[in-house]
Amino acid sequence: MVSESPAASPVVDVIVAVHNTNRPVERAVASALRSSLHVRVSVVAHNVASEDIAARLGRLADDPRVRILALADGVRSPANAFNCGLDAATGEFVTIIGSDDSLEDGALDSWVALAERHRADAVVAPIVRDDGHGVPTPRIRPSRSVRLLDADRDRLFERTAALGLQRRRSTDRLRYADGLPRGVDQSFGLRLWTSSRVVFDPASPVYREHSDQNDRVTHVFGPLGDDFAFLDDVIAVLAELPPALRRAVVSKLIRVHVVPAVRNRLVSARLQSSDLDAADGVLRRLWAVAPGARALLPRALSPYIEAVESRSLEAANSAHERRPSRFASAVPQALGLILHRHAPLRTMLAGRAVMRRVARGYVDRRGSQSAEDSR
Repeated sequence: MVSESPAASPVVDVIVAVHNTNRPVERAVASALRSSLHVRVSVVAHNVASEDIAARLGRLADDPRVRILALADGVRSPANAFNCGLDAATGEFVTIIGSDDSLEDGALDSWVALAERHRADAVVAPIVRDDGHGVPTPRIRPSRSVRLLDADRDRLFERTAALGLQRRRSTDRLRYADGLPRGVDQSFGLRLWTSSRVVFDPASPVYREHSDQNDRVTHVFGPLGDDFAFLDDVIAVLAELPPALRRAVVSKLIRVHVVPAVRNRLVSARLQSSDLDAADGVLRRLWAVAPGARALLPRALSPYIEAVESRSLEAANSAHERRPSRFASAVPQALGLILHRHAPLRTMLAGRAVMRRVARGYVDRRGSQSAEDSR
């Protein structure tokens, strides 16, 4: 079932991929349509009957701005559905919304205006979760003005998912890594942030990340090696980056992805020797790409890294039982780098500042809206 939009080229093509009928896809679609711009929402019915998705959408399925694209490939990967939507897009801008997420009213209008004002290729969306907390990425430099960002100095790579807005002609070469169950956005986001004109306004309307669904593909456990199937593509991108930026990105990958992959399996008592073998292999590849990355890592992670490198389950369990001090969490391996912009202290402070700015803007808008509604 496909309902065509009234014009071939909307201002924004919105892509919503859905792989089961339990997802509240109608919430995502309705939020995208609350815009003064001409938008078209492509709901990609991924390995699920289009008729079932239409039933879930209800009256929204009859909206001329909504179309359902059928994709039956038998592959449990969000990448294929995202790419299907991108291939079908003709608008000036594209954006992807998770089928269980939503946009704040006015988000698309604000992001398009921001992109046009700065002639940007991409707009990073501020993200707010159900608890009202802002997401602390990208960890931009402190500034009162909104400006084009630098991938290194503004730590753009700290944001993995390319949530927000992309100018289609500038970014149409990018596609998600087909077939991967997890990490499909790793190389996409890294290439976007490091090769495009990017802008971010923490005070702009937000992307709402909801937590009322528990079947996200990215949350399913499996062998640790599967979590890093994206590594070949990411290393290819890293090879094109300057050494300093490469070191910072590798440090982030270890801090945000490798160590948590081990720690999460320890929490659930599912860490296997084979997982440590896989993690050690990942570390070796990352050290080879950026040998200096270890110096930027917080000292609190040293027990985990040593456990991986020794491939010792006993050492891994011992690391998990320790409670790192605040000092160890804020100080890098190389003490002389304590004030480096990619070392733990400045990274944490920048993240907290972004969280506050995002949350403050969101709360202020909600307060203003409540005041208007009560008049």
